[in-house]
Formats: sequence, C-alpha cells, structure tokens
Amino acid sequence: MKTFMREVLAAKTLAAMIFAGFMCGYMVAGYLYAVVFPRASFNFTVPFIFVLEGVALSVVVAVLWRLLISDDAPVKWRFPARLILFALLLATALVACVLVFFPFPTYWAKLWWIVIGCVTAAIGVLAVIGELYARITGKRYTEVLRKYQANL
Repeated sequence: MKTFMREVLAAKTLAAMIFAGFMCGYMVAGYLYAVVFPRASFNFTVPFIFVLEGVALSVVVAVLWRLLISDDAPVKWRFPARLILFALLLATALVACVLVFFPFPTYWAKLWWIVIGCVTAAIGVLAVIGELYARITGKRYTEVLRKYQANL
C-alpha cells in the first residue's frame, strides 16, 4: 500500500504541475492572441470543458511519464523505445480528446489546442533532453571510472 500511495502521490504532483502549465499557457497565449489580432478580445476566462480536458490530459501525461520516462519507471526497455511508445500513446490520447471534445462549441478552442500542442511538445523535448543529458553524463562517468580503474 505504501508503494501504491508513493506512486499515486508522484503522479498526482506531476499531473498538477502539467495542469498548471496548461492553464498558465492558455492565459498567456490568449493575451498574445488578442495582441496579435486586435479584433479578438480575450476575457481571461477558461471554459469548463477546457478544464475537464486539461485535467484528463494532465493525468494521462503524468501516468505515462511515470510508467515510461521517469528514472524509476517499471518498464525496463531501452530509453529510445520507451520514448517512442510514450510519444505514440500521447498522440493517441490527444486524438481521443479531439474526438471527445470536438462537438462542444467553444470560441477559443483553437487557442486551447495550440497551448496543449505547445505543452505536449515541451514535454517531449524535456524527455529528449533528459536522454541526451543521461547519455553525456553516463559517458563522462564511464571515462572517469576507466581512469580510476587504470590507476589501481
């Protein structure tokens, strides 16, 4: 039970950060959209359907991240395979959200999808940067270990 609660807490924390990123990104993007297109006025409100979609996507991203990308992920495949699976499952989740939430009439839906796309791309970029960092530091530590072993 302790392990389950620890995993749920970690996923919940990550989902909350992603959701906050969605909401902050939506507000900033709305302001910039209103500045670029002067006829479009942005009233700084978030439709309830966007909140529901943001919560659903945040939970999906957090669970996928914990299962596939995090350092203590239960899936023990090579990182490039996990990253590809993560990207495919995330794209599937986005398509599912489009199909579920498409019928709802919302004025700022395009802006919301721009924000979701940017946050999703940022998550993917962070995963790739993390992999590059791990490879670079891993090679560096391997070289240090070899020098140390050579001096023994």
